[in-house]
Amino acid sequence: MSQQPGDGRPVTRVEFELSDGTYPFVSISEAESCSVILEKCLPQTDDTYAEFFSIEGAQPHRLVDLAEETVQCEGRVLDRTSNGGLVEIDVQHSCPIVSLADAGAVPQTARGVDGQGTVVADVPSQTETAAVIEEFLSVHSNAKLAAKQHRESIVPLFGFRHDAALTETLTDRQREVLETAHESGYYGWPREATAADLADRLDISEPTLHKHLRAAEEKLVAAMFACPHEELADGN
Repeated sequence: MSQQPGDGRPVTRVEFELSDGTYPFVSISEAESCSVILEKCLPQTDDTYAEFFSIEGAQPHRLVDLAEETVQCEGRVLDRTSNGGLVEIDVQHSCPIVSLADAGAVPQTARGVDGQGTVVADVPSQTETAAVIEEFLSVHSNAKLAAKQHRESIVPLFGFRHDAALTETLTDRQREVLETAHESGYYGWPREATAADLADRLDISEPTLHKHLRAAEEKLVAAMFACPHEELADGN
């Protein structure tokens, strides 16, 4: 059986620091003196991903406005709290999280706090860590490698864990589409099935598929956001 990211086997964890204003989740944390945490990253089309950020200490629409203004990404506020909220931003390959995944790493977390950005990923044993680092820094020249260590892998940002409490709000159709996507490897990295493959298997159009997936994903991420955010065991 091939190794799956997040199955508890040894990996190399790499951590990068981002301190320039190129990335909205970093620059908004400096402008608003707030914290922004990437909760989940999900594929939407073959080149677009939905990133879900929780914000504490600022109005969530500020992140949406900044992303749309500076990097021409579409975004929307999914939830509001007394001190922040949950935001979805649609990104492409210029995003550091997606860049790490493209290089063969498994993204674990990304956050911006008071203008300092941190991105953490696990590099599977079959992937050359030095090559991942080199490729990432070539794309994001202002980033710096902050740490590299061997450890056990954990569940990645890409994909969902199965939890009945999280899925109870889904309609039968949303659950069917989401389960089919998961079973077909749509949320794997690299992805084993395209949106066209899923639509054909379910005998629906691609726009209908994306409609059901987006609705299900937003419900699940909103449910996850309602639970306290758990920091990684080593403080990352």
